[in-house]
Amino acid sequence: MNLTTRADAVAALRAHYMPELLKVEDFEAFESIVASNGKSLLAGMMAACLAEFDESLRGSMPRGWSAHHRARRKLATLVGPVEFERTVFVDEFGRRRALLDELLSIPPRSRLSPGAFLWLVGRAAEESYRKTAAAFLAETGCRVSHVAVMGCVRRAAELLRRREPPASGRISQPTLFLEVDGLWVHLQSPEHRDEALPRFLYEQARKAASFELKLAALYAGKKEVAPGRYERGGLRLTCADLPPQGFWDEVWAMLSAEYDPDDVGTLWVGADGGKWCGPGRIAEMAPEPCRVRGSLDPFHVMQKVCRAFPEGPRREWAAGLARRGRPLQLARMCGRVLPKIEDAKRRDRVRDLRGYMLNNADCVVFPKESMGTMEGTNAYVGAARMKGRGMSWSRKGAEAMCLVRCAIAEGRPLVAPKFPALYSKREERAAEKFLAKSLSRGPESCGSGWAPPHQASTWAMRSNARFRAGSC
Repeated sequence: MNLTTRADAVAALRAHYMPELLKVEDFEAFESIVASNGKSLLAGMMAACLAEFDESLRGSMPRGWSAHHRARRKLATLVGPVEFERTVFVDEFGRRRALLDELLSIPPRSRLSPGAFLWLVGRAAEESYRKTAAAFLAETGCRVSHVAVMGCVRRAAELLRRREPPASGRISQPTLFLEVDGLWVHLQSPEHRDEALPRFLYEQARKAASFELKLAALYAGKKEVAPGRYERGGLRLTCADLPPQGFWDEVWAMLSAEYDPDDVGTLWVGADGGKWCGPGRIAEMAPEPCRVRGSLDPFHVMQKVCRAFPEGPRREWAAGLARRGRPLQLARMCGRVLPKIEDAKRRDRVRDLRGYMLNNADCVVFPKESMGTMEGTNAYVGAARMKGRGMSWSRKGAEAMCLVRCAIAEGRPLVAPKFPALYSKREERAAEKFLAKSLSRGPESCGSGWAPPHQASTWAMRSNARFRAGSC
C-alpha cells in the first residue's frame, strides 16, 4: 500500500469513526468500538476482494472450461468470519474445480484459514486445547472446539515430519554433537472419560500408566552469546514414539537432511546410559570416514556420584575420577569401599555407581565441547507443556505436540496445509496414455480453431470417479 492509498483509507475511517468519538467522549469506549468494528470491516473487505478476484477468474477462464455453479464458503480467519461465493468450473476432463481455492491454496472442506490454523497451533503449543479455543473465540469471534484445535496440532505435526533440505543446501560440518533422552508421559486409559467425577476423585482413581517419548538434539557447536551463557549453533530437534531402530532412522534422516554426512569426521553421541540410546545403532548408519563416539551425560554421572558419596573426601575423589574420564579406577574405588559401608541403601547406591562405570566405560569421556544440555532441552521442550497438573496424553497426541514444540524451539516455521494436487504423478501418466489412445480413435475434423477433448475420452478412467462424485 503506497502513502496516497493509505492516506485515503485513513481519511475514510476517520470520517466513519469520528461521530462515535464525539458521541461517547471516552477513550476506553472508543477503543473498544474501533477494536470490535475494525475486524468486521477487514472481514468485509476480504470478502469483497475474494469476490472481485473470482470475477476476474470467470473472465479469464481457460478454453475448454465452463462455469458450473456458484458455491458459498465460510472461513474462520484472524479478523473474524469471512463468507464469500466462488465459481465452480468444469475443466476439459469433466472435473469440477474451484479455481479460487486452488490459486489461493485454501484446503478443501476446511473451516479455518491458513493464518487461523497457524495461530491455533502456535497457541496450543503453550496452553491447553480448551484455553486455546476460548482465546481464539475472544480474539476473532469464531467458535472452534478443543477437538478441532487438537486436530490442527496433529495435522501440523504430519506436515513437519516431511523435513526437506534447506534451500541453501546441506551444511558441511566436520564435528557434530547429538544428544538423546527419553521423556516419560502419562498415558490416557481408554475408560478415563467413562464417568464424570470431580477432579480430585479422578486423580485418585485413574491408572498411572506412562510411556517413553524419545527426543534427540543435533547441533554443530556452541557460541557464547553473553558472559557465561552459550547457545547451540545449527540446532535441530526431533522426537518419535517408535522402537529404538525406528527412532534412530528418524534421527539419521534429520541429520542427512540438514548436514552432509560425508563431511562429518566425528559424531559425538551423548546419552544417559540407557540400552536404547547408545551410539551403536547410529554407528552402523554412518559412512566409513565418520567416527562415532559416545559420551555419558555429565548430569547423570555426577548424580550417581553424589548419591553414592553424599559428602566427605570420597565424593571429591570420585568426582575427580569421573571428570578425568577414568571409569575403571572409579569402579575399583567403589569395590574397595563397598565392604566398609554399613548402610544398606548406601551400599546399593555405591554398587549402582560401580556397575554404571563398568557397563559404560567406553563412554565416560567428555569432549572439549560440553554436551550436558539434553536435560534442559527435555524440560523446556517436552516437560513444560506435557507434564504436571495431572496431564495425560494419547501416544499420537503426545508425539504431535512434541514435534510442534521442537519446531518452535529450533526456529523452524510451522506449516499450514495447502490445496492438494488433483492428480498424482501416476494418475497424470495414466491420463496421458488414455487420452492418446482415445483421441486417436476420434472423428476427424476440418477447419480452423482448437477443438477441446471430449469429456467421454476420460470418462472411463477410475481416478475421475471421485472428482465427478465429490463436490467442492
